[in-house]
Amino acid sequence: MLFEPPIDALVKMLGCRYAVAVVVGARAKDLANKIPALLNGSSNLAIDYAANEVLRGEVVGVKTK
Repeated sequence: MLFEPPIDALVKMLGCRYAVAVVVGARAKDLANKIPALLNGSSNLAIDYAANEVLRGEVVGVKTK
């Protein structure tokens, strides 16, 4: 379960929970497939790392409404 960053902060940035799931999920898959060395030796899972990137504004999605 995702606790950090709070899901509400991500929803505020992207507009809805569905957008959060799509953007964070796509980035996590990208990280796991293309940059596995970034995650090696880290206690963070790809989904945690991706969520934090979205919160920092490093990965953007299209905000709905």
